[in-house]
Amino acid sequence: MSFADRDPFFGDVPGSVHLPKTPLTGVLVQMRFPEVLSISKPAFVADFQEAIRQAYPQHVKEDGFQLSFGPDGPQHSSIPTWRFLDAARKWRVTLTTDFLSLETRAYSSRDDFADRTSKLAAALQSAISPGYLTRLGVRYVDRIHGEQFANLKEFVRPEIMGIFNTTLQNRIDRTISEVHAETDCGKLSSRWGYMPANQTHEPSLMPAIAVPSWFLDIDTYQDFKEPIEFNPEDVRERTMQLATRSHGFFRWAVSDDFLRSYGGEL
Repeated sequence: MSFADRDPFFGDVPGSVHLPKTPLTGVLVQMRFPEVLSISKPAFVADFQEAIRQAYPQHVKEDGFQLSFGPDGPQHSSIPTWRFLDAARKWRVTLTTDFLSLETRAYSSRDDFADRTSKLAAALQSAISPGYLTRLGVRYVDRIHGEQFANLKEFVRPEIMGIFNTTLQNRIDRTISEVHAETDCGKLSSRWGYMPANQTHEPSLMPAIAVPSWFLDIDTYQDFKEPIEFNPEDVRERTMQLATRSHGFFRWAVSDDFLRSYGGEL
């Protein structure tokens, strides 16, 4: 079985193990910056679209609404969200007036993910010049179901299993636990638990499925009290640091047998 003994927040992080039958349902990185209102204008976003169009040729504009209160009472305003997708629709870029994100269900490695993030940051810097970075976060969502779910006690650390690792398991309809902690590269917030069939805690990153499942959602991030200069190479380095710490927590939470069950070679 073998669970790691290292500190998941500050300890050494083991090397990556490729999982051909990956349990990942979604990975997301988000860069926040001071609001740039001109991003709501198509003409202002055109240069950014052109810079990434070869990799993300499909474009979708979605309109949201913002409610504000002034001397004349409530005011409604339209806030556009720009989405750009690759040809296979496996990667999605989202741009709003105060953040840029990249999400995928076709994750292959930290290096590839950080490279893609850096290229998007460079395109944003060139076309829009956000100036500063106020927050950077990386999020991984894994789900266990089917054969692996039947062996959950062998695959997930007892401390993580909690009440679901007791004789009360059959009485539980749904359970979610969470932890918030300081790490060597920022903060980590993680949620995990049991989901019955056709339910999910996060539809965008973990669509509901028709069987019971157990999930592990890891969010590592840096909030900057004083915004730092927006620099694509710095964004890449920080993305790698956060992704690596997420991997460290993941490897602490699951057993070697879990990795082997998804095709990992240790």
